[in-house]
Formats: sequence, structure tokens, C-alpha cells
Amino acid sequence: MTHPRRQLLTAAALAGAAVTAACAAPRLLGAGTPPWSAPLAVDAVLLTAGVAAGWAPRARRRSERVLTIAADLACLAAIAAVGLAGALATLGHRPPDGGESFTGPVLIAAALAAVLAAGARARTAALVRHAVRGARYAPDDVLRTFGEDASRGTSLDEALAGLGDALRRSLSLQRVEIWTGAAGRLTAAVVTPESPPPAAPDAGGQDAGRPTAGGSGTAGGPSATADGPAEVGSTIALTAGDLIVLARTRVAGPGWLSLWVPQLACRYLDTQVRVVPARAGGALLGMLVAQRPPEAPRFSEAEDRMLAELGTRVGTVLHNRQLDANLRDALTDLRHANEELRGSRARLVATADAERRRIERDLHDGAQQQLVSLAVGLRLVRDLISDGDSDGSSSHDSSSHDSGSNDGGSNDGDGSGPGAPERDEDLAAADELLTAMAEQVTETITEVRNLAHGIYPPLLRSSGLTEALRAAGQRSTVGVTVRADDIGRYPPDVEAAVYFCCLEALQNAAKHAPGSSVEVTLGEREGSLTFAVWDDGAGFEPESSARGHGMTNMADRIGAIGGTLRWESSPGSGTGVIGVVPVGGG
Repeated sequence: MTHPRRQLLTAAALAGAAVTAACAAPRLLGAGTPPWSAPLAVDAVLLTAGVAAGWAPRARRRSERVLTIAADLACLAAIAAVGLAGALATLGHRPPDGGESFTGPVLIAAALAAVLAAGARARTAALVRHAVRGARYAPDDVLRTFGEDASRGTSLDEALAGLGDALRRSLSLQRVEIWTGAAGRLTAAVVTPESPPPAAPDAGGQDAGRPTAGGSGTAGGPSATADGPAEVGSTIALTAGDLIVLARTRVAGPGWLSLWVPQLACRYLDTQVRVVPARAGGALLGMLVAQRPPEAPRFSEAEDRMLAELGTRVGTVLHNRQLDANLRDALTDLRHANEELRGSRARLVATADAERRRIERDLHDGAQQQLVSLAVGLRLVRDLISDGDSDGSSSHDSSSHDSGSNDGGSNDGDGSGPGAPERDEDLAAADELLTAMAEQVTETITEVRNLAHGIYPPLLRSSGLTEALRAAGQRSTVGVTVRADDIGRYPPDVEAAVYFCCLEALQNAAKHAPGSSVEVTLGEREGSLTFAVWDDGAGFEPESSARGHGMTNMADRIGAIGGTLRWESSPGSGTGVIGVVPVGGG
């Protein structure tokens, strides 16, 4: 029985029943007064007054109190009737003198019993409240239940739904809304009842669901506005000024809302409303909205205090849940970073092993073969020289022997003799071998130098990033321009990571964008070394392209020193590799 008019009509009926019972008692004892027309007339007047009071807003607001008083009167009359019936049952018959000597004492005793029956009257009042409001919670029970739900780890949606239902029953509310959110954007998490209550007729007999100020429809009852009644998932965008004033109040009524937050006041026209901000640390994390019909009893100071306490507790719970969510997100990010780090370490180890195998293969197939060839050539030169010396010595001995046997014949000493041509040929061959080996030594030195550049360029160690990248650009098959904005020297691991990352980007440009121009930019900003490698090639779509081995290596290199790397590209716009490495003061 929640409709105020029904409550007033019921109160009139109960009051009429009490009057009828009071007038009927003397007649049942044998008295001749009052006449039966008197209670009937009083009942008619009371019923007429109850119907008329239903059209008065002031009376409708007090309908519950009027019904409680009428029920109390009916309870007193019932107790008096029971007392009178008990007295007659004890006496065993009606008084022989018509009740003149018996009526007074019996009625006084019955009235006294009715007055003293406080327990029955309290029970009657409780029954009336239950009939009017339904099952309800005590305000302290609302606070305690919500605190227990929040501390047990109940999901936030479930805890807020339970709070909304308990709050509606406790305060006899027509509608409860619980909004949550941050940064000025609130979302309706709980709306109870879920569907808008039926519209109540107004004083003119018309449906109160007609369009209100700014409204366009008939559904939604008293809380309908231009935006319509709130539903779960509805949002409100509050301004910075709204947030400040809401964060500074505990409980706001219609007047306060009209003055300070008009957009909220417009949502709750023609209704008794309390808006309770849920705050924590000076920030607005949500709000509770409690609504009653205009004819319902006004919010009391005790109810406002309870709502304020509830808003504080809800703000604390929302703040704690927000911290929990942030912690879970941080842990998730940490796990993800840990997995990435583990995978990056494995890739770095695999890359280092592959690099060692490449160096071994390059040494074996390149410099080692060159050195073996040089060793063979040196042995050939040694053999040629040894053979030439042996031939020359034999020729010299033979010439001396012939000279002594020819009676003092002379020897010109010009080295001519039978072995001279062979010796000259050997010397010429040795000279050719030495020339070829000199060229081979030069090639070997170049190959070893190139191999050293792949391990750690000496120019990078001696002159820094700018000169090393310029030298690498000169060796590249694409046109490379290096621009550096007064960068200095950095730790060797930083310079090596940036150098090889840029080198990988140059190799990718030469492979995928042959004939393009590449620009390498180096700079330092806000304690970080920044670099970018841009080409004007065909480009690609990063979202639809899988990350290749080279891109993974670059990301791992930069990530290993705490930096970040990203790619920017689009079809027809070239490709850019942009990295940032923290270097502190350089």
C-alpha cells in the first residue's frame, strides 16, 4: 500500500471503525445512547474527509503518519472491545439495571487496558509501516551490510546492487541510482527499480507523466527529463566546476542542485531528491541519488546524516577498488614485461650465438683461406729462392774448375754461365708471387677490417656515433644523409645499440627500398638520445605486416638498454624507425 490516497482512505476507514466501536460499546451494555445514526454519520464524514485529503499535497506528504495514528486508534478500540467482552464473559450476563452502574467502570477499565497495551500498539504501527513500505532495513543495517559485502571481496556491482535495494527499502524511496566513474564522467552502475515507476496523477487529475520542462515523452514519471530517466549504463558528463562543488558537499537537495549544479537539478524535477557525492581524497568517484515522490514524507535530518555517512563509505570502497584495479593492471603489465624480457633475453642469446657462428664462418671462408693461401705462396717463394741459390752455387763451382784447367784463362765474373737463365726465371717468378701476395694481404686486411666493423667499429670507439654512421652510410648501396644535433659521447653499450640499430635499418632500406634516399637523424632531448632512420621508399602497412627478424633484433637491442623503438610507415610514404634511449645527463 504505497499510494498516499489509498493510505488516507484506509486511515479514514480505521478511524471510523474506532468511532463505531466506541459508540457501540454502551449500546451493547444496554444503554440507549448514543443513537446508531451518530457513528454512521461520523463514519461518512471521515470517509469523505479521507477522499478529499487525497487531493491535498500537504496531506499526501503526511499520509503515512495519518495512517499510523488511525491504526493506533483502531488498535485502542479493539483492545477496549476485547476488554469489554472479557468483562461480560466474567459476569456471565448483561447488567440487569441496563448497565448504568456497570458501564462506567467497564469502559474505564477497557480504556486503561488499551492505553497500557503499548506492545500491541507498537506491533500495529510496525504492521502499518510494513504494509506501506514493505520489508525494510534499519539504517544501521544498511551501513553494516554494505561494509560486510565490501570487506568480503564481493564484486563491486553486486555490492552496489545490494546497497541500492537496501537503501530503497530502508528509507521508503521511490528510486535509487548509484553512479560511478572518474574524471567528470559518471556511469549509472545501479538503478532500482530498473523500470521507471508509474506516473502519479497530479492535482488537476492529469497524468503527471506528461512532458516536463525539457521533456519530450510521457514515460519516466517524476524523474523524466530531456535526457530521459537514467538506466544502467547511462552517462553524465560533469564540468570541472561541478566536480569541485560536489566534492565539497555531503548531501545536496533540489535547491542546492538548482543553484550549483543545474544539469543535475534538471534530471530530477518534481521529486524529492538527495544527491550524495561519493568522495575519497578530495576526488569525486561517484554519487548516490535517492528519490521520493513529492507527496511522500520529507527527508529527515537523521536520514540525511545516514546518507552522508553512506556516501563516505561508498567513496572509500570505490577508491579501494580503484587501487586494486590499478594494482592488478600494474601486475599484468609487469608479468607481460617479464615475459617480454625473458623472450628478449632468449632472442639475444640466440642472436649472439648466431653472430659468433657467422664470425667463425666468415673467418674460415674469408680471412683464414686468404692466410692459408699466403702461407702456400710464401713456401713457394722460399723454394724458388732456395732453388736459385743452389743453381747459382753449382754454376760458380763449375766455372772455377774450368778456369783452372784452361791454363789461366780469365773469368769475366758477370754471372753468366749455364745456370744463370734458370736463376733469373726463378727470381722473376718469386717477384710475381710476392706481388700477388701483397695484393692478397691487402684484401685480407680489408676483409678483416670489414669483419671488425661488424663486431664493433673502431671508428665508433674513437670518434662516436656521428662519424661511425657517416662511414656506414658511405659504404651503403643507398644514398645516406646523417644529421646530428650536437650530440656527445655516450656509454659504449648505448652507442653500440644505436649504431647497430641504425645499421640494420640501413640494410633494410637497401633490401626493401633500393634506390631510395635515407636520412639518419640524431639528437638529444630531455635526457634521452633520440634517433630516426627515414627512407622515401614504397613503405608498408605496419598493422598487417608481421614483424621480421631484423625488426625484432632492433627492438631487442634498444629494449636491452631501457629504450623504446617504433615504426612508422604507410604505403607510398616511406618507412621510419624511431628510437628513444634514456641517457641521463649524457
